[in-house]
Amino acid sequence: MNNVINLQFSQSLSGLAGYDFGMETYKEQVEGKIDFSEPITIVFPNNIERIASSFIQGFFGVIVENIGISGIEKRIDISSTRADMKETIIRNLL
Repeated sequence: MNNVINLQFSQSLSGLAGYDFGMETYKEQVEGKIDFSEPITIVFPNNIERIASSFIQGFFGVIVENIGISGIEKRIDISSTRADMKETIIRNLL
């Protein structure tokens, strides 16, 4: 496992929303593909400019269960065109 997840979404999407969509995205694109004991990089495509708290909570739910919010802060790198994406994610998980 290389622990780099390149998320894929339709080019027509500029924002992500919905708890169920977040859970579905995690199951389809992440589940079973990462080692929680190693650093993880999650890459959001350039067309994603906004991310709602509902998507964040659905997508990161299993990750929080495995490594906690502090683990996300310490071990997950978020690659996005938005410089504050990681801070937005952490804030919405608290």
